[in-house]
Formats: sequence, structure tokens, C-alpha cells
Amino acid sequence: MDHKKVMMTLLASILLISSSGGIAVATNTNSVSGDLFHSGYTTLKRSESLAKTNFVSKIASKNELLAEDVNVVAPKVSLEVGTRIPQINKQIEIPFTQDLDTTNQEFYASDLIIRQLSQVNVPTLIPMIDYTTVVEGNSIIVTFLADYADEYAVQVKDSLYIRANGIPASQSAWYITTQNTQVNTEIPKVRLEVGTKIPQINKQIEIPFTQDLDTTNQELYANDLIIRKLSQLNVPTLIPMIDYTTVVEGNSIIVTFLADYADEYAVQVKDSLYIRANGIPASQSAWYITTQNTQVNTEIPKVRLEVGTKIPQINKQIEIPFTQDLDTTNQELYANDLIIRKLSQLNVPILIPMIDYTTVVEGNSIIVTFLADYTDEYAVQVKDSSFIRANGIPASQSEVFTTTRNVQVIE
Repeated sequence: MDHKKVMMTLLASILLISSSGGIAVATNTNSVSGDLFHSGYTTLKRSESLAKTNFVSKIASKNELLAEDVNVVAPKVSLEVGTRIPQINKQIEIPFTQDLDTTNQEFYASDLIIRQLSQVNVPTLIPMIDYTTVVEGNSIIVTFLADYADEYAVQVKDSLYIRANGIPASQSAWYITTQNTQVNTEIPKVRLEVGTKIPQINKQIEIPFTQDLDTTNQELYANDLIIRKLSQLNVPTLIPMIDYTTVVEGNSIIVTFLADYADEYAVQVKDSLYIRANGIPASQSAWYITTQNTQVNTEIPKVRLEVGTKIPQINKQIEIPFTQDLDTTNQELYANDLIIRKLSQLNVPILIPMIDYTTVVEGNSIIVTFLADYTDEYAVQVKDSSFIRANGIPASQSEVFTTTRNVQVIE
């Protein structure tokens, strides 16, 4: 036996076992062992390289998907940093990268921080007191209600209300507005002859103006009216959004009386804070008298769903259809006529309107948007209605319906 040859073979085997440590040996005494060693070494190194490549590739592809998701779902302000926002007729426009949800659009004001630049240490403006908001496509239109002209610093903060496809907007940089440019200084007035009697039909009256009215915060136009019942003496004025609501249709304000009595009313537009055309406040009107109510349609709107129907929940929204087209007056307050509970927990209090969910009208349906970030099933009921109406008639109470779990559809 060639002891020298055996020893060389044994040495080659030992080195092959430890080849993962990267030791390379060149030998001419045994070509078979040398080839085997180099083949194993090369295979191991190639495997390590492929594993590392695949690992890095998986990380990169995951990061790309995450980045793509963020870009798709998060609406952002579509303005270059440093852009100066024009202010015309006491309004500014803030464009976003996606069309915005119109649900609760006047509450978008709460997601803005706005300060006057003419004064130092001035607190931020107050939403729905100093300014209001409305959505037009991919933009928020901000209307300043105060009578001063100024420049403002404006920022979208971490968003609770501003959304696209139910996804909250991301925080923006600070932007500066220009000073106000007044394009039309014509003051809107009530277009009725003094002494005109206003018809009241289905507990609604129409007050026409000389110009098309701004729709911004149209339900708060109620605060610029003084309305009294004529059937009683020394009666205090009706309470806006409790006794009546308002909505704009072209050049007219539609007033809907919410109480169940039929009466005649004395109506006046007082010095205006909210009623505007092209951002210009309306002038005070004379007193007008309404007729008694004429009921044209007494059909009560009802939920148009079979008992036991499961309501689909998509993008944290559900749709509740009714038997008639619904009034859009004060549509976000329709939330107060719903009772909604989570099904995942026992003894859970009902969700809070305009905190946990909001409502908007589309034709004959109420669209409910859940604002919280959890996914759940819900029990939903229309209770005795104060706000949900069709032709001014309150909706009737519904059965309790159950929703599906949320299905997220990213567009």
C-alpha cells in the first residue's frame, strides 16, 4: 500500500469538510481529490451568493411595494414648497394629489392651522367661526368669514377629516397666501318685493337672492336668519339647526322647518356672517311672512332593504338606500339619526356621530364613512328621525341591519 498516497487523500478530505471557511489548497498529487475540493468550494460560494442576492431582492421588492402603497393611498397637498396661494374674494384653494371625499367637508376646516401674518402671537383662526371649507374635486376651498383683509400662514396638520378613498391626508408644509383681491363687490340681496308672501310647501320655504350664493357652509346660513312663529306673541326666535335647517340651491336658500307643527312665520335676513355670493356678505332684508304649510307629499321615506340583509362595507363605508331621494339639507347631521354599534365587543356604547363616523347623501342613499382605523362589523339602525328627510318628511325607524367586515379597495 502506498502510505503516502493514503495520507494525501485523507488530508484532502479533511480540507473539503472545512471548505466553508474559505480555505483553498492546490495539490498535484491527487487530481481527483483536488477537483472534488474545488467543485465543492465553488458550489458553496455560489449558493451563498444566490442566497444573499435573493434576500436583498426580497427586501428591495418589499420596500418598493410599501413605497407604492404609500404613494397611492395618502393624499398630499399638490403645491411646491414656497408656493404663494392666491386669495380672491376672501377665498383660497388648496389642491391635493387626489380627488377628495366630500363627506363632512366643512369639518375639513378642523384639519387646517391658519394664522394671520399681520399680528405677532395671534392664536390660530377658529374653524367654522373665522373660516369654512368645502370640497371641489381635488381641492379644498377655504372661505375667510371675518371682514379684515390679510395674508395668512396655512398648513394641513395630521388629518382626521381630510381624506381620499377614506385614507387620511398627510401633513403639509406651511404656505403663505396673498392679500385678498376683491373681484366682485356687488352685495347679494333678497329678490322679493316688500310684502311678498312666501309659499310654505312640505314645511319648506325658498328665499331667492339677486346672485347665485356660495355653497360653503350652507347649513350655517340658518344663523343669518331671524324666524318667528306668528301664532304666538312674545315667542323667542326659532333655533338654527334645531328648529330649522338651510341649504343652497343656485341663488336661493331652502329653509326646512323640523318641528311637527304647521304655522306661518315671520322671516328676515339679518346682517350676514355666512350668507355670501362671491365671498361678499348679503345685506339685511325686510320682514317677509310665509303661508301656512301645504303638504304635497305625505309618503314617509323608509330604508329600502329586506330584513336580514347584510350591508357591504367597502373602504370603511356603507350605503343605506331609502325608498325616496333624500333631502341634502344638513346631510352630515343625518349621522345623529343612526344608532351604530361594533359587533366584536359586548356592552359597547354606540359610536359617536362626526367623531367615529360621518354621513353624506347621494340620491336616495346615505353614505356612512367610519373614521376610526379599526376594521369591524357593525349593527346599524335608523332611529326616529330628526334630520333624515325626503321632501321635508322625516324618515321612519328601521330594522337593525348588520354590515360585513371592511373590504379595502385601493384605487
